[in-house]
Amino acid sequence: MPKHIRRLIAILAVFALLFVGGRLYFPPKSFGVYGHYRAASVEDIAAHLPAYRSPDSFSTDYPKEYATWSSGIHNVLKCQVCHTNVGNAPMMASLAGATSPSASAALPASADYRRLCVKCHEKIAGRPDFMPQIELDSHSPGQACTACHDPHSPLFSNTGVPISAAGGAGIADIAAGKKLSATCAACHGPDGVSAIAMFPNLACQKQPYLIGALTEYQSGKRANPIMDGVAKSLTTADIQNVAAYFAGMSCK
Repeated sequence: MPKHIRRLIAILAVFALLFVGGRLYFPPKSFGVYGHYRAASVEDIAAHLPAYRSPDSFSTDYPKEYATWSSGIHNVLKCQVCHTNVGNAPMMASLAGATSPSASAALPASADYRRLCVKCHEKIAGRPDFMPQIELDSHSPGQACTACHDPHSPLFSNTGVPISAAGGAGIADIAAGKKLSATCAACHGPDGVSAIAMFPNLACQKQPYLIGALTEYQSGKRANPIMDGVAKSLTTADIQNVAAYFAGMSCK
C-alpha cells in the first residue's frame, strides 16, 4: 500500500478515535436519559422565572404612546398583544435579568395593520356586540387602519381628531353629529342627559343601539309622533354621526 494512503488512513483513524472518545467522556451525564438532549436542561429552563414588562414600564421610554394608550379604549390591552406579533418578542417581554430596551429604540410596528386589527375587529357572528366590528372590504377598501385610526386609541385619528368606533357604515363625523344633536336637546337634554323622566338619556348609549332605534323610527317599525318626524329627516350618514356623538359622550 502506498505510503501516502497509509498516512491518510492513520489520520482518519486518529480523528475517529477522538470522536468516539469525545462522545464517551464529554457529554453531560444526563444526556440521552429522555432523548437526544441533556435531561437536566429541563429543570434549568423551568427554573427561569419569566418577567413580563407591563405597559407602565414603557411610560418613561415612550411617554406619548403611553399617554395615548392609557386614556383610550385600547387600555384594556397589553402592549404584547399587538407588538409581539410584529417585532422581536424581547422588546416586550424578557427573562429575569435581561436588559430593558433602549429609550431610543422604536417599538416594532406592523407592516400590515389590516391583518393585525381584524384579529379582533373583523365582523363575526359569534363576536359580542361591545366589540367594534367591521366588514373589512366595505369599511376601508385597501386602506391601512392607521390611515384613520390611532392604533393606541382608535376612537381618535393620528392627529387627535375624534372619530367613531368601527361600524358597518364606516367612520362617523363626530362634529356633524354634535350639530345634529341640537335637535334632540329639547327632550333629551343638551348633554344627552334628560331632565324629564319620560325621555331616555342618550349620552353613553351604545352606538349600534342608537342606530337601530333611529332606523326603526325611520322605517315605521317603532312609532312615536315626535321621533317619527325627526328620524325621517335624517340620512343614513346623519344617523351614524349623531349615534357616534352620543355614544362617545360621558355617562356622568
